[in-house]
Amino acid sequence: MNKGTIIRTILVVATCFNTALMATDVAQFHNAKLDMIYKILSVIANFVIVFCATYFNNDYTEEACQGTGLTRHLKYLGQEDYVGEDYTVVGEEVDDESEDL
Repeated sequence: MNKGTIIRTILVVATCFNTALMATDVAQFHNAKLDMIYKILSVIANFVIVFCATYFNNDYTEEACQGTGLTRHLKYLGQEDYVGEDYTVVGEEVDDESEDL
């Protein structure tokens, strides 16, 4: 794992813990104004952190999907029973428009 993944994972866990504290009213400052500021900042932080963790840990682009496929291929390459795409061989392009279904 790289540092970014570790940091994002830690932040997501901390955000979940903070949300649980807010939901159970454990995190109170006994000051209405301060409690409201804490809740607003917590909700904003929750959105930002979950967005970053989701965006950087998922394949939203075709290039990211190919990278994940290549990584999985390399991970299981040494196993005898592995069945999957061979990303090390360049195949021929298929013209989808010429095929009639």
